Amino acid sequence: GISLPIGAVPGSMPAHLDSGSLSPSPPVRKGGAALWERVLELCETRHYLDAYKQVIAEPEESCLLRLMQHTGPIVEHLDAESNSRLIRRLIHILSSPSKEPAMANIDQIFAWLWQALKTGIHFTASQIEDLASALQKVSSASSQLPTAERAEAAQLLARFASLRK
Repeated sequence: GISLPIGAVPGSMPAHLDSGSLSPSPPVRKGGAALWERVLELCETRHYLDAYKQVIAEPEESCLLRLMQHTGPIVEHLDAESNSRLIRRLIHILSSPSKEPAMANIDQIFAWLWQALKTGIHFTASQIEDLASALQKVSSASSQLPTAERAEAAQLLARFASLRK
C-alpha cells in the first residue's frame, strides 16, 4: 500500500485536538456544537450571510451571540431580510434581559445596533417601537445592567426615538 506520513491517516487524530484556533467557550448543546462548526467554516470562507442565516433560524440564542462576538457588527454583509430578522431577535433578547448570555453580550448587541443606525438599514415602524421599549427597559434604573451600559442603552434609545415618524 501507499505509506502516508505520520498524522496524515484520515481520522487518526482525536477530534478534541483538531479544534484549530477555537477559543474555549461555554459548552454548547450537542446540536449546537455541530452548528457552530458549520458556522465557523462559513465565516472562514467569508460566507457571513449564510452563517447568520443559519444561526438566526435557530431558537438557541447563544450561538447567535457567539457569532456576533466572532464577526463583530457586520451589518453591511447581511441582506435586508436577515438584518430585519436579526433585529427582531435582538429585540427579543433585550426584552428578556434576565437571560445571562444577553447581559454578557450586551456590548455586542449595542455595537450591532449602532452599526445598523450608522449603515442606515431600514427599520420598520414596529421594530423602532419595540426597540425603543426594550431599550427603555434596559436603560431604566431597575435594570440589572451596570451604569455604563444603562447610559449607552439610553443613548441608543434617544437615537431610535428620533427615528419615529
